[in-house]
Amino acid sequence: MAERIVSMHAAHRSGKEVVDGFLSRPTSCGERPAIVLVHGYRGLDDGQRAVTRRFAQEGFVCLSPDLFHGKTYHTLEDCALKKTSLDIPRAVNNIVDSVPYLRKLPWVGKKKVAVLGFCMGGGLALYALAQAKAFDAGVIYYQSMFPDPEDLKTISAPMLCHYGTDDPGTTKTEIDMFRHSLDLYKKKYEIEMYQGAGHAFLNNPSSKNAANLDAAAKSVARTAKWLRKVLA
Repeated sequence: MAERIVSMHAAHRSGKEVVDGFLSRPTSCGERPAIVLVHGYRGLDDGQRAVTRRFAQEGFVCLSPDLFHGKTYHTLEDCALKKTSLDIPRAVNNIVDSVPYLRKLPWVGKKKVAVLGFCMGGGLALYALAQAKAFDAGVIYYQSMFPDPEDLKTISAPMLCHYGTDDPGTTKTEIDMFRHSLDLYKKKYEIEMYQGAGHAFLNNPSSKNAANLDAAAKSVARTAKWLRKVLA
């Protein structure tokens, strides 16, 4: 049964800047494992907020940092331009620096923390896993930003990766290349494929495609079960 949750504005310091965000957590007392959810190229929109709430209902403290600093994008052209002009090191620092903030919360404390990213955020989550040891696990949803294979060598946390078979952005070729790199560097990972699902099947709430809706439900259940085990 889904847990009762509370959601609110959040903010943490990253270097000299303050990064706003959206936090959801179970209302019951006690420390919980946490997830940093990295948004896609639309920004911290209603879809990202919905997913943040969804994983909080599964029993995690969930923080979505706003890497676009108050702006969201809606047209394909605007979204693509924002992604391709993104300051990647700054975004990764914003993600990694959210962990000390979460540890200050009485709802997290010393519990383990995972990073989870969608689309552009999937690629940023990979960079964060590679550049810092702050995360105990990674969940990657159909990354549309593809790090150089050399950038994956330093990942030590286990990963669970989700993809749709009908995704024109994160293609089978990209997935196979990613799998090859992870095997080459002997990384611990699992890949889940969802038949008929396209891109953004979880973080796009307007999707009416039955395969996308099925993939979203199954992937959340699979992720929650996997994270409860890995973050225990």
